[in-house]
Amino acid sequence: MNQFVPLVVALPLVCAALLAAVGQHLPRLLPDAIAIACAAAVTGLSLVLTLHSTDGTIVYWFGGWSPVQGGFPWGIGFVVDPLAAAEATLAAAAVLGALVFSWGHFENIRHLFYSLMLAFLAGMVGFVLSGDLFNIFVFLELMSVAAYALSGYHVKRPEVLQGALDFAILNTIGTLTLLMGIGVLYGRTGNLNLVGIGTALEQHHPSGLLVLALTFITVGFLVKAGTVPFHFWLTDAYSVATAPAAAIFTAVMSDLAYDVYSRVHATVFAPTLGDDDAVRHALLGLALLSAVLGAVMCFLEADLKRQLAFMTVSNGGVVLAGIATLTAEGLAGSVMYIITAGLLRGALMLCLGMLIVRLGSSDETVLHGRGRAGPFALAVLLTICAAGLATPPGFGPFQSATLVYDALASAGYAWVAPVLAVCIAISAAAVLRAAARIFLGWGPAEDPTLTSQETEPHRVDGHHRLWPLIAPLLLAATGYFLAFAPDLPAHAIKAAADLHDHASHARLVTQGIAPPPRPLPEHGIPLRDWLYGALSFAGAFLLAAVGLWWQRLPTRLQKPLRACIRPPIIAVKTVHSGSIGDYTTWLIAATATLALAWAATL
Repeated sequence: MNQFVPLVVALPLVCAALLAAVGQHLPRLLPDAIAIACAAAVTGLSLVLTLHSTDGTIVYWFGGWSPVQGGFPWGIGFVVDPLAAAEATLAAAAVLGALVFSWGHFENIRHLFYSLMLAFLAGMVGFVLSGDLFNIFVFLELMSVAAYALSGYHVKRPEVLQGALDFAILNTIGTLTLLMGIGVLYGRTGNLNLVGIGTALEQHHPSGLLVLALTFITVGFLVKAGTVPFHFWLTDAYSVATAPAAAIFTAVMSDLAYDVYSRVHATVFAPTLGDDDAVRHALLGLALLSAVLGAVMCFLEADLKRQLAFMTVSNGGVVLAGIATLTAEGLAGSVMYIITAGLLRGALMLCLGMLIVRLGSSDETVLHGRGRAGPFALAVLLTICAAGLATPPGFGPFQSATLVYDALASAGYAWVAPVLAVCIAISAAAVLRAAARIFLGWGPAEDPTLTSQETEPHRVDGHHRLWPLIAPLLLAATGYFLAFAPDLPAHAIKAAADLHDHASHARLVTQGIAPPPRPLPEHGIPLRDWLYGALSFAGAFLLAAVGLWWQRLPTRLQKPLRACIRPPIIAVKTVHSGSIGDYTTWLIAATATLALAWAATL
């Protein structure tokens, strides 16, 4: 089974190079077929690794440079545990769905588009499987450079150029910050392997250098994840990218940074810091800020793709909240939520891409009633995706959200769970409101509370056919019904517990000594979590109705309501100024604040 590990990265890289070199000389649809076949192969291989790793984490050392007995791991290795392999499968499945959706749509640059998509896939898979910090950085850069190019496909349009530049500049600052943190750790320990660094740091008390490295590495990952207040690039990039690229962005790219950060923290910093409240409080504060601000901004947007971008920010707050508990249950819930919600968001973005092209706009108020003529299948699938993201009890992301809620309650933060449930409802309500306004003609055609940023839509030949809906349909079905996989929460908790057991994990990586099999934990969903699921699901439809018909309230009620909500609405919209200088200032200020807070408390 180990021989499959390098293929999940090597195969897309080889195919990407092949298409870049000779793709323009191939028959018309052959580049499409090669790219789809490659993504399908990586999906299958990653799924096989996921299933196989449930019997024990796979450690693969490139070139046979495995550690000597009792020595530091100097070689380059992949650590394939069930959670990492599942994330790689998600990345491959999202790329496969996007490529199927794009079949035959790009004319002149088809081969270059597919080359970038496969390089992007290789970067994501390598990023999540790498067992050392520097190669995490290398694959992050590969993933980022491909994403920059994909986001700037329509680069002659001013808004696309601005969005791509915001994306590139802020993410470059984030990756440089990550690189500085890696440099500090390497200078302190002389090692780049995650287990090697954690083992070396475990022998010393927390120091100023450790706080500096923790801050730099945390900020680097949170910039890529789009955590508030490091999120400003995300909405600009997602809104200007083509639908296939934006689907991968929202489905998997940002959330992968959360997953890898959780691994870095559990392996590198947790052995020294333990379950320190200072780290937990900082991460939980950022999680709540992301969940609340992302949900509010999502509800205040008229542009469909920006709605989904802010939903990604808000959903990321749920993921970070689970990680912030510093428990196996919280990490398991976060990874499961990344997968299930990511599949639904990716499907939703593909549906929005088709909708924008067919109806000629991305603004829900401009599109008021235009969808009445159909297609009916698109309206139904879009609504199903939005409803699934509201965590309907028993389906979709519900099961993963309950793990996060339980972990928060166990850590003493039970009050956070209903806040997250309300944020999930608000963000899903925005898309349900847009669907009702577009396909049913409900509500007024104008809404003064919504931010409208009408731009020329992405027009791609071939989207007037309905067969591309097969891709989002399969992604959405997987996201809905993955919850019915046997003992999925128990397997996820077990894998997270293995990662949190630093001593056993270190022996496995450095000495090849597998820990004794851990029994599957018992897991049940308490009544409280069913109520949270019902709250977010029913609340999404209720809030969508409020968003459609709030202007029908009597004038005597509208005036005080507007007086209360107008100032905060103006404030949050003003913060999102579109100025790269403002966004960089927020990034630097937030980094300094985090560093000072941890310096004073750790």
